[in-house]
Amino acid sequence: MANFLKKLLLLTVSEQEKKILVALQTSEITSRRVVGRGTLTVDAIEVTRTRKFKEYADQASLIVNNSR
Repeated sequence: MANFLKKLLLLTVSEQEKKILVALQTSEITSRRVVGRGTLTVDAIEVTRTRKFKEYADQASLIVNNSR
């Protein structure tokens, strides 16, 4: 029954909402919590330890260093 409801719900969401759902489901972040209507919170320390964050931080450093 739960699977049926999930599939039914997915029929009513937009493509953008589906992309967001997939991103949340595949995220490395486990500290995310819903605290209000449409509001998510995460632990900043956990975010800064992810592989993706480290890649983006390295790219930003390169951009800043190359612009000097």
